Amino acid sequence: MPRFWRVLLISLVIVLLLYGIYFALGRPVIPLPTIPNKVYPGQPLHAIVTSDGSDQLRLTLKTSGVVELTSADQSVVSLNYTPETFENTLDLGQRLLVAQKVVQGNEDVPESSPFLRKLINWAIAYYYHIIRFRLSVLVKALP
Repeated sequence: MPRFWRVLLISLVIVLLLYGIYFALGRPVIPLPTIPNKVYPGQPLHAIVTSDGSDQLRLTLKTSGVVELTSADQSVVSLNYTPETFENTLDLGQRLLVAQKVVQGNEDVPESSPFLRKLINWAIAYYYHIIRFRLSVLVKALP
């Protein structure tokens, strides 16, 4: 057997073994590092962050189907989604962007590619059904 096929076969077996262990553990959500973001006074987001007396908000996206917004360790908003409902959100977002371009008077209204839409939906379904991550953004309001 040529070396290329041996390396490919061994790599495939290792990936399948690791996914088998991950699946046997119940497919836990893998936490990614938190992304910090600072908001300065005068920015519109600053008023939102400081509106409840706290100086920070944490937006957490779990690809297992949960989006959560917390402030001072208290849940503000918690949304559950599936790949189908996320597709509805993408449709709404696209329509809002097109409407904004029309209202602003821009003549060129961008059309989204059907291939790009399918690629986004496949990625969402992959991370929803196969591997689960948790991505957090910590927004801190500066005085």
